[in-house]
Amino acid sequence: MEGAALFRFILQASVALALAAIASLLLLFVRRLVIMRIDRANAERRRELEEMVYGALEDPAALTSGRLGARDQRLLLAVVSEMLRGVDGEMRDQLKAILALHIDLDRLMGDLRNAIPADRAKIAFRLFWSDSPAVHDALRAALDDSEPEVVLAAANALLATGQSISLLALVPKLESRSMLGNRAVRDLFRRLAPDNASALFTFLDDPNPAVVVLAIDALARAPSSPALRRLRAAAQTHLAVDVRAAAIRSLGLAQDQQAAGVITAALSDPAWEVRAQAAIAAGRIGDAGALSQLKKRVGDANWWVRLRAAQALAKLGAEGIAALEALAGDEQLNQLVDFVLSERGA
Repeated sequence: MEGAALFRFILQASVALALAAIASLLLLFVRRLVIMRIDRANAERRRELEEMVYGALEDPAALTSGRLGARDQRLLLAVVSEMLRGVDGEMRDQLKAILALHIDLDRLMGDLRNAIPADRAKIAFRLFWSDSPAVHDALRAALDDSEPEVVLAAANALLATGQSISLLALVPKLESRSMLGNRAVRDLFRRLAPDNASALFTFLDDPNPAVVVLAIDALARAPSSPALRRLRAAAQTHLAVDVRAAAIRSLGLAQDQQAAGVITAALSDPAWEVRAQAAIAAGRIGDAGALSQLKKRVGDANWWVRLRAAQALAKLGAEGIAALEALAGDEQLNQLVDFVLSERGA
């Protein structure tokens, strides 16, 4: 009897689970249908708004005033902000006038504070067109947002409006949100570099290697003599591998002939990342004095160092090519040498 009761219980539980699974699938299906319908409606309305914008650009007198609904404002802002990034002059002014007529900036600034993170980031990203001091203040406040995407969007929007940003104030915010390894942060540093040169020099002494690497990369975009001196020092003495590698890379990109000795010495660095960057840099500056060390590095224990050293030799003219051809007799290196020579067309 107990066996029969257990069987009924298992059967009933199985049926209940099956019904629950079917109900979940139906709910997902209905949800998907609703989302698809909303997407279709938004796409259709977006096309209508695009036509409105095109009409206003062709005939400004046809532009009517009046606020749109919240959904239409979001769609119009998306349409016009995309267009604004590709135009300037009179057309840009016309597009900004369209937004000024139809977009409720007070509501947008409220959403920038209170919407979900993804929407806050979109709003910040799309406010780059506004000349309103209140909007600029709202974007500066968004630099303290808890979400990294919002901080980046607000910073880029502020730069697009021509506002200045202090790296000394911004870096702690980025650091506390674990954003320093983000490629977008590197690009932001580069854009901020011209107005933050003194801050970049300060960051070269920062205890966080990620900050130092960002400062090195930004300084290398428009290197000055003092900056190159600091980069040479970092390449030789900094304890962090990433910093030494970034400094060597930047010296090569800057074509710093005075760094030839530093670069050659870095070919013997304990870290393969630094040795690889040193080989690349030696090739970039055409340092014939590094030829002997580069020949040694073609036999390095690390494959990347071997490749970069062989590629650097190929850039050092006849002497470098001759060195490579001599190494081709080594059966452990001949495939690598043949590849590099074929790359060069030799």
